[in-house]
Amino acid sequence: MKPIKELLDKYVIDPANWVDPFAGDNSPCGFTNDINPNRKAKFHMDSFDFCKMVEGPFDGILFDPPYSNRQISEHYKEAGRKVTGLDTGANFYSRVIKEITPKIKIGGLAISFGWNSNGFAMKRGWEKIELLLVAHGSYHNDTICLVERKIK
Repeated sequence: MKPIKELLDKYVIDPANWVDPFAGDNSPCGFTNDINPNRKAKFHMDSFDFCKMVEGPFDGILFDPPYSNRQISEHYKEAGRKVTGLDTGANFYSRVIKEITPKIKIGGLAISFGWNSNGFAMKRGWEKIELLLVAHGSYHNDTICLVERKIK
């Protein structure tokens, strides 16, 4: 989508030192992961385990996880994985964010996509710098794109 490509082009200047724990097939990042072994990502691990494994420091992170419990279930089923309560619980996103945050450089960026603008949060040392709402038309949910900078 043009607005998302423009957002990425604006902030992801050198993608080689960016990390993407939910990469799918089209991530520009140098360090990519997707739980589905049929995706083009370099690693095929649980996102939390991937974030524990990588060392950093990274210039930034693309954070485009499944947006709902239904999407999580669909992705895991497609990957041949069993979905657990840990995967669909409230801390599915926060434990990945908490694990990767120390591995992003001060001044580094997090670009999050989803149906909310929670992002990485001020309490973890991030400041919001740009918010983009992408309408998909008809009765499809909009995608909320949030750019944050790590300040501490």
